[in-house]
Amino acid sequence: MQSKQKYFIFTIDDNIRFFRELTEGNGERLFSHPYLALLKNLHGRWGVKVQLNCFLEDMDGFHLSQMPKRYQAEWAENADWLKLSFHSKKEFPIEPYKQADYTQMYDDCAAVHEEIKRFAGENSLAKTTTVHFCLATEGGVKALKDCKMKGLLGLYGTDEEPQESYVCSLRESEKIRKGEIVEKDGIQYAAIDVILNLHEPTEIVELLEKLQGRERVEIMIHEQYFYADYPYYQENFQEKLEAAVGYLTENGYKSMFFEELL
Repeated sequence: MQSKQKYFIFTIDDNIRFFRELTEGNGERLFSHPYLALLKNLHGRWGVKVQLNCFLEDMDGFHLSQMPKRYQAEWAENADWLKLSFHSKKEFPIEPYKQADYTQMYDDCAAVHEEIKRFAGENSLAKTTTVHFCLATEGGVKALKDCKMKGLLGLYGTDEEPQESYVCSLRESEKIRKGEIVEKDGIQYAAIDVILNLHEPTEIVELLEKLQGRERVEIMIHEQYFYADYPYYQENFQEKLEAAVGYLTENGYKSMFFEELL
């Protein structure tokens, strides 16, 4: 009997810096930026699909409205494997949507999505995301749904150290933690299984080995650890991605966007 296809989802949070650098630089090609070049290399080698969850602005005043449209054709050409979505207005304060009402969430999400459509096109806009710090009120979740979001990836911890995300109950969180996709009020919820920047490459493989029985695995990392001048720069950023993606593809997992599984 043919074995059931397994899937993995790969997302990157906190994206904003590469937009600034593309805006301020003279690069004629989207993938002249080393961060995006790395992601394209992963796609070329292993067929990886990547979703970048984005800030609207950085802490120094750069705003997505400044991102030029000159790369629009390249975004469109690569939309089958590279998508963009809302993450938060900006990096700080922490837990920005823990108590945010409908209007705040809707305005921030809609603003990011409008900019993405402007400079990258409708096909580059993802229908799922991870909200910054994975916290939202019922009003905030309704706002995301009204922004045409279909799914949310979050952090649900372990049985030993359970964690809750968004508006999921303890029982729902337990199901999600064990690998289920749980639907609630029109939104599908799933767990991020491994945050790559928290582990060394060998540890990443060990963690993924423990998830081998799962039909679906979610991995993620944060953009800032890619840059050498970042205080917490991870020199082995690329090695971590290659360790995770290489292990998953070699063990029968196919890369998919979360929205493709809903």
